[in-house]
Amino acid sequence: MVEDPIELVRNFMTALDNNEPEEYEPLLADDFTISGWTPRPLNRHGFLEAIRSLKDGIPGLTFNLHNLLSEEETRVTATWHVAGYQTDSFIIPVLGIPPIPQTGRSISLPTENVEYTLRDDKISSINVEPTAGGGVKGIIAQLGIDLPIVQ
Repeated sequence: MVEDPIELVRNFMTALDNNEPEEYEPLLADDFTISGWTPRPLNRHGFLEAIRSLKDGIPGLTFNLHNLLSEEETRVTATWHVAGYQTDSFIIPVLGIPPIPQTGRSISLPTENVEYTLRDDKISSINVEPTAGGGVKGIIAQLGIDLPIVQ
């Protein structure tokens, strides 16, 4: 590994928080997957589509990354605390979520444990420990939307 694992994750999450896809997209491996935070695992394309959709409605959505620890060169653990304020309606078709109306509500999810797997200076997976009230389901619930999201 050339880049420091913690710096790679921090750079990715900072760009994600700042809604800079030109910075965060190249840091994801082609076979990237995320699980635990979304109702079902997503590949790279699905994750990028879901993030774009969320940022459409919650442009200030931040993950507030903390407690980064490099277990080894290919693994970083951390916690994040997702928060933001919804300013517009949005839809997440990749997850089968219908249009979410603009509610003007703030969200603040519980702290979630996250594990990043790295390969060739890219993030190959993000695994989020399922947390009650967390993830995309938590965002939808805190916006006051009663929507059954299938696992």
